[in-house]
Amino acid sequence: MSEKQGRQTEISRRETEMYRVNVIQSEMANAVRFIGGEGSAKDQITRAARAAGLPITVVERLRWKKIKRVPADIADAIREAVERHKIEEQNRAKHEQFILSKRLEVLEAQLLELNPDRYGPEIDALRRQVDRLRG
Repeated sequence: MSEKQGRQTEISRRETEMYRVNVIQSEMANAVRFIGGEGSAKDQITRAARAAGLPITVVERLRWKKIKRVPADIADAIREAVERHKIEEQNRAKHEQFILSKRLEVLEAQLLELNPDRYGPEIDALRRQVDRLRG
């Protein structure tokens, strides 16, 4: 192998490593924003730190991509917090869906009580929506 080929391989390895570092930095910054939700950067950082169980300064440095090589334990803590956040969002969505179906059932019962003949099409539409929410 010539000297030039050796340098090209080394540059390639360095570029690959820098690319990997950039990908992890971006992943962590986006995860902090995702976990933090809506609001100012300070609020996002505080919420993300609480959810991940990490110090605020570490999470702040992750959000602004100040940490070049993210330690594995910190990355794992952030990834676990993202998974917990996703599960909580799914549970919240299911709960909201349940509440909506109950409200539609109450509205259906009220329409049946008022005048089933007059509100027949509306009652059928409400039943279809409730079935779609449950199904």
